[in-house]
Amino acid sequence: MGRIWNTLRYGDSETRKCIGSVIFFIILGVVLIVVSGLTGKIGIFIVGMLCGVVALIISQTFTLVDDDFVAEVGKEGAKDSVKSVSVKKNGVISSSNHNENNKKNDSTHKEKAEKLKEDDKSDKQQKDNKKENEHTDADRFSHYNEQVMKKIKKKYRVRKDHRPILIDHSKTYGIRECPAFIWRVHSKVFILLLEKEPRKISISRDMIHNVGYRPGMKVDRTKEYVAFHNENLITSTFSSYLPDYSSSKVKNDPLKVKNLYTIYPDICITNRSIAQVMDLLYLNFMPEDKITTSEKLNGYFKRVYAANILYKDRVYSITEYKDAVEKILGEMTYAEMPEREYSVTLANLVKGHMISQEYADYYLEHRK
Repeated sequence: MGRIWNTLRYGDSETRKCIGSVIFFIILGVVLIVVSGLTGKIGIFIVGMLCGVVALIISQTFTLVDDDFVAEVGKEGAKDSVKSVSVKKNGVISSSNHNENNKKNDSTHKEKAEKLKEDDKSDKQQKDNKKENEHTDADRFSHYNEQVMKKIKKKYRVRKDHRPILIDHSKTYGIRECPAFIWRVHSKVFILLLEKEPRKISISRDMIHNVGYRPGMKVDRTKEYVAFHNENLITSTFSSYLPDYSSSKVKNDPLKVKNLYTIYPDICITNRSIAQVMDLLYLNFMPEDKITTSEKLNGYFKRVYAANILYKDRVYSITEYKDAVEKILGEMTYAEMPEREYSVTLANLVKGHMISQEYADYYLEHRK
């Protein structure tokens, strides 16, 4: 009882709460049991017993630990050393000692030292894993040879009119820098991913309406397509589909920039591969930017603008670009539009370096 009395007098708030709650439920339980005996009501007796159970449960959540405690007593400020009780919960002692801060500091220093050791181990483990992953990533296509590829194509029923492409990434399908074959069967589009192990996915043709555009993606060139640093059947077959990189427009920026094209849902394809997909699925390309969303420019200008992007990204050859432009301008020549709009459109195309002045003059005469 002396220990408990010292705890209630000198213990901290957490200690007092723990001891006080146990005492409260014990007293309440005893009172209710006595009342039930006097009144003969079984319900009150049951509630009293439940109070005792609650007190027992609470008492099991902590243990009492003797602790030296210096208490200020007396009007003269004399200090007596008494024995107090602290509560130990989940292995942590809530001490009422004035030296508690020092103990906590020592414990904190030990924890920090242990954490530093763990961090060092974690950093070392991450570095080892990174080296292992780089090594694995670099060799992930080495097991593919001609015989293996024949078996794979037969197993996954790859059509003869399939197209090779290089998929930069896709969050939905968990794809990263992966060579693939794409083909179409009726209303389905199939893609065979040549990962460490082959993986086949299918997409409804109705879901692929057009080609999206993601220009100016900044990357660290040294970390791109590490697997293509090794020579093997896959890398030699798909190396021509690697993305083109250009320098960042930001001065002294070490990162490079690449432009990617997308199909549903978020499959990003390299600029050197998208022509295969557009040809196979008969897809049109129209980026969404300030040019294509401007109401001041007509559809003919926007179509030439889109074709020019494909030409700059080496999706179109010079011949393909020439054919696309002539088709668009030919349609514009016979379109019903004011003469001023016609001439301004040609002038804007020249100003944007999409056609030459000779082309503009030719179509002005052709219009007449």
